[in-house]
Amino acid sequence: MKSRYVACLVAGVMTVSVLNVACGADTGSDLVTEESSVSAEESTSTIAATAEEVGLANPWRDITEEEAHGVVAKLFKAPEGATNVQWSILDSVADPSGFPGPLVQLTFTLDEVAFTAREQATGDSEADLSGLYYEWTATDEVVLANWAGGEMPAKFYRYIGENEYIDLCTFYDVEYGAAYSISADANDLDGFDLQAVVEQMYDPATNSIGDEEVEENAHVPMDITGCDTFTNIVDKLNKDQGYANVTIGDVDVLLVTEYTFEDTEAGKSEAIDADVYYYTKDGKLEYAGYVTSGGTAYPLSVKDGKLYVGGNHFFKKYSFVGESIFVIDEEAWVEYDEDGNGTYFAHSDIASIDGADENGQVADDSIMNEIYDEMTKGEVVDFQVVK
Repeated sequence: MKSRYVACLVAGVMTVSVLNVACGADTGSDLVTEESSVSAEESTSTIAATAEEVGLANPWRDITEEEAHGVVAKLFKAPEGATNVQWSILDSVADPSGFPGPLVQLTFTLDEVAFTAREQATGDSEADLSGLYYEWTATDEVVLANWAGGEMPAKFYRYIGENEYIDLCTFYDVEYGAAYSISADANDLDGFDLQAVVEQMYDPATNSIGDEEVEENAHVPMDITGCDTFTNIVDKLNKDQGYANVTIGDVDVLLVTEYTFEDTEAGKSEAIDADVYYYTKDGKLEYAGYVTSGGTAYPLSVKDGKLYVGGNHFFKKYSFVGESIFVIDEEAWVEYDEDGNGTYFAHSDIASIDGADENGQVADDSIMNEIYDEMTKGEVVDFQVVK
C-alpha cells in the first residue's frame, strides 16, 4: 500500500539542539545527543514536547477525549484513579496524505507519578513518539495481555538518574497502523510496574474498531419505525449526528453518522462510518447497511456512483445492483503473519476477480492500490451536522 511521509524541515534543522534540552535534562546528562539516530519525523514530537522549555509558542491544543477518538480509532483511556487528566493534540506533524496523522496525547497523574501517553497513525512504519532519548539503563520486550487480544509485542525501557526515574513503553499496532508510547516520570520508580498501568489503559470500547469491516450484528442502526421519508429520519437525529444525501449507482441514499470531524481546509464535516438508507422502487424507505473506514485518514467518499471506505490495510467500494441490492462492488485487503509478511486478498459480490484463487488470494497489492487511487480522486462526503 501507499504510505507517504513528509518530514518537517524544521525538525531536521532543530534535531540536535532540541535533543540537548529534551525532558528537562541538564548539560552533561546521559541523554543521547549528536549520536542519536532520531528521524526527522520522530524529532517533531520532541520539538513539540519541549517547546515551552525553550521559550517557543506551545504547538499543542487542548481537546476532549471524544475529539481524540475522532482522530485515532484504537485509543487508550486514563486508568481508574487518574487525576489531572488532560487530552491534547499536535496537528503540525500531520501530513496531508494522512500518514503520519496528528499526534494525540493524554497526560495524567496516578499515585504521584506523572504519565504521558501518545498515539499517532503512522501507516506502515513504526515510530517512537515519546520524545525521550535517554541512554536507557535497562530494556525488556514483553507481550501485552489486553492489547491486540493478548498478542501485542511491546518494548519497555528504564532510565535511572541521580534524582529521576523514567519508564517508557512503546508498541505498534500493525493491523491498524498506529504507534503508541506511554511513559512515567518520578523521583523513584523502584518496584513500579508500568506494564500494569498500560494494561489498565486498554479501552475495549475503542479498540473494537479495526481495519476489518465491523460485522452488521455488532452495529445497531437507529430505529426508523414510523419514518417514511429521509426527512423523518433526519428529524429523529440527536445533536452532533450528521447526515448527507449522495447517489450510489442510480440510487439516491441518505447517509447517517454518529460522529463527524472537521476538515477546516476543505470546509467540510466528514465521517468514517455511516448507516445507509434508500427508497425501494415502490417508494418504501429501507435500510441498506452499515459502512465504516479504519480512521480519519479515510473519510467516506463517492466517485462515479461508488461509495468508498478504507483503512491502512483494506479498501472497499460499494454500489447498488438495480434499485435495491446494496453490494460490495470490489474490496481488497492484506493479512500479516507474525513475522510481518503480507498476504493479499480481493473479493467482489458481483464479479470474479482476475488472478484470485478459490480463497480470494491475489499476487500483490495492485488491486488495493487501484481502489485507493479511485478513493483519493473521489469527492469526500460533506455531512450536515445536527445543532
